Amino acid sequence: MLRARFGIILFALLWSGVSRAEKIADIHPRGYVTDLAGIIDPDSKQKLEALAYEVEQKTGAQIGVVTVKSLEGESIEEYAVDLYKHLGIGSKKNDRGVLLLIAPPERRYRVEVGYGLEGVITDARAGDVGRSMVPFLRQNNYSAAVTTAVDQLAQLIAADKGVSLNGVVTERAPPAQDSGMPFWVILLIIFGIFIVLKIFAHSGRNSFRGGRRGPGFFWFPPMGGGWGGGGFGGSSGGFSGGGGFGGFGGGMSGGGGASGGW
Repeated sequence: MLRARFGIILFALLWSGVSRAEKIADIHPRGYVTDLAGIIDPDSKQKLEALAYEVEQKTGAQIGVVTVKSLEGESIEEYAVDLYKHLGIGSKKNDRGVLLLIAPPERRYRVEVGYGLEGVITDARAGDVGRSMVPFLRQNNYSAAVTTAVDQLAQLIAADKGVSLNGVVTERAPPAQDSGMPFWVILLIIFGIFIVLKIFAHSGRNSFRGGRRGPGFFWFPPMGGGWGGGGFGGSSGGFSGGGGFGGFGGGMSGGGGASGGW
């Protein structure tokens, strides 16, 4: 009788421990980053949210980050597929989404790629992204690990759409390309064009005063006045921020991506 009671109590304790794990159905994100394991510092989380928002606004793709306290006995691959389906990262129309999942207790990570991004974030590229996190994960520097991975995913997505991102932290400057002409020659040409246009402009004003149009159809803007209106002084196309997470769109994944441990 005593043994039976002890068994019941032990089972109840074990069950209560399991119930505290993250059940996928109970995960409801309020942002692009859902840090259930509490391993990402607030400053990094804010930057990740801003970057993921910028990616969605400029490319239509969604990046989701989830950290969990337990995989509930599932493999990281199975858990990621189920979680991706539950969250619905990316839109139903094009499935352009990617999930970064990290489970610290099991020391496992997974990059799960939506159908619409499988050609952009290939299994090989996903593997490279995952491996770049390992040195940081081994140091328990989870914020740096996640930031490194999300930066790379964001760059791959942006490059596919031909856009630049302002929020990328680890972005490297592209190598300088040879224009084929010395810089001083370009400056000399520009200066020469400027002189010629000024001469024509001066000649045009003199002709106009004399009652003749002559070559006065040439016009050159006064120095310091700029081009005005909607000319070259328009928007630089930068990302001004604003807005925020509006929810995931119901996208699906097919098991593409890469996983690993540390």
